[in-house]
Amino acid sequence: MSLWTSLRGFWRCIRHVISVDGTHLKGRFRGTMFVATAQDGNEQVYPIGFGYDDSKNNLSWEWFLDCLNGALSHIDDLVFISDRYANIEARISKVFLYATHTICCWHFAENVKKRFHRKDVAAIMDKAARAYTELKNNLNTFDYVEAAGPHKWSLVHCPQQRYKVMTTNVAECISSCLKFAQQLLMLTLAEFIRNMLQRWFHDRHLAAQSMRYQLTNASHIVILEGVEKYCYMTVNPVDWNIFSVKRSGKQWTVDLALKTCTCNKFQMDHFPCSHALAAARERNLDFTSLCADYHKRQTLIDAYSVPIIPVGHPSSWILPSDIAECVVLNRKSKRQSGSPMEGRHASSSERTTTKLCRRCGQTCHNSRRCSNPPLINEGSSRIVPKEYSCKCSICHSVAHNKQTCPDKDSTVE
Repeated sequence: MSLWTSLRGFWRCIRHVISVDGTHLKGRFRGTMFVATAQDGNEQVYPIGFGYDDSKNNLSWEWFLDCLNGALSHIDDLVFISDRYANIEARISKVFLYATHTICCWHFAENVKKRFHRKDVAAIMDKAARAYTELKNNLNTFDYVEAAGPHKWSLVHCPQQRYKVMTTNVAECISSCLKFAQQLLMLTLAEFIRNMLQRWFHDRHLAAQSMRYQLTNASHIVILEGVEKYCYMTVNPVDWNIFSVKRSGKQWTVDLALKTCTCNKFQMDHFPCSHALAAARERNLDFTSLCADYHKRQTLIDAYSVPIIPVGHPSSWILPSDIAECVVLNRKSKRQSGSPMEGRHASSSERTTTKLCRRCGQTCHNSRRCSNPPLINEGSSRIVPKEYSCKCSICHSVAHNKQTCPDKDSTVE
């Protein structure tokens, strides 16, 4: 299922980076839904295509990608992002001959974390994947990340423009929006998706028209953050287009004509870095002229300019003869016993909550088995149980009462 309105906007106004993901349906007949999404100039989810199959295997991925290839046709600079499912790369290289396949840096960092049993390695790998220059690897993970292929997970080593899209979050956001609709039947689910996209295109087109600046709101915020940084930079012109920018003992060279910078951010994101903004201020250039068309307001308006028309009742559809004569058979698989699971099992890498003893505030036990003295801090909002708030009438301690007081015998004597 792919709407021509989405395809038109992707061809003309959207960066050619597609995130693919699959999620299990929870309806009567189960199955799998495949999602292909991109990201517009305002950092919003831009759906491209949906697919439905009985299961999530190699043949189903190949079928979905083949249908997606027929809808998109040939695109030279196409980039795919997915998780580390091994057969996705094989199917993409088979169907999309000119596309580049990359992996989600979050999934890759979590795999490195599980393999080497270090909590800090995930944050280090995520920083290395998003870096615009090569970083030195001082960890013992060098062989593992080299075997995975730096061109797969690293932004600086990617052969095509990845535009800072490093994860499959946009595809997983679609799955989250369809969380409750996954229990519907197939035709009802398709109509729900079409209605959702119709509402999105209408609302986003109005929001884009009401924007005050030439850039999108998300791009304008990034420009403002860069403006705050270049106030502390020193700019020395080399010629009319080349500048030397210095800050804190570091130096970068900016070429406004070629739209490049030695930090690599300018040419890799097609968006001016803080050094380029400092150089543009020296020449009194408009910052908008340094941005690619993907980040501009007019491009965003054009992406959502064509509305999605309702399909009407099935009795009013005009179908081709080969489609009308096609017979759709029932599924051979049986429904599993029990009600479908509405939630999901948390992975081992997700953060879990730690329960504390309400008597002493420590872990590994509860208040019934606690042998520690109660923790009472003045001014604390923590509620201390009533049985622990009484003091011993003999020694005035809060750890016991007069029946169990160790000074009881000496007091009697």
